[in-house]
Amino acid sequence: MVLLVPELTFLTGLSDLRKNSRMLKEVMWEMIQSPQQHYQRLTNLLRRIRDTPDASRELERWGLCLDTDIYRTQGHVLPVERINLRHRSFLPADDLSWHREVTKEVPIAVISINSWLLLYPKRLQHVAKDLLAAMRGSCGAMGMQVGQPTVQELRDDRIESYVRAIQSCLGSQDKVQLLLCIIPSGRDDVYGAVKKLCCVQSPVPSQV
Repeated sequence: MVLLVPELTFLTGLSDLRKNSRMLKEVMWEMIQSPQQHYQRLTNLLRRIRDTPDASRELERWGLCLDTDIYRTQGHVLPVERINLRHRSFLPADDLSWHREVTKEVPIAVISINSWLLLYPKRLQHVAKDLLAAMRGSCGAMGMQVGQPTVQELRDDRIESYVRAIQSCLGSQDKVQLLLCIIPSGRDDVYGAVKKLCCVQSPVPSQV
């Protein structure tokens, strides 16, 4: 058993990056790099280990030997797939993104949302209103009709309030295509409870 003195310990890892845009940008820059950049950084690391006597001796003590180059193998580049929509087809851009096109065109098959639930706490009613308007605007461009949801405004954002409201709504409607919940940011406990209810106890497509 290892006993840690709380006053002599500190948390490791990263804090909530969403509150620090500069740190988030730096982390994303480290993560999203080209294959050439990955190769260059790895080979530089291997050379530094080779040229550092202490590191080399430590690896020898472990019985390890690192080559100064990365293993090369023959690869195959697959042809670009054509994206087919209802009225036209296109090839993705060089970065393989096609999000912009599919949000402005009608897909081959469309399912309209006519029977769905919208839950939110009273203090977030302005967010719900903006979200509903954005959904209708975006879905309309894709040929998807979004009907008026069954709205449930909660008095607070407690877990029990969400669970009771969801169970009540699902029990009073025959067919629910989608359950959309708005929760305060940082409430992982509410998110987990809603997903457990919607995925295990009363299965229904849900977005939180």
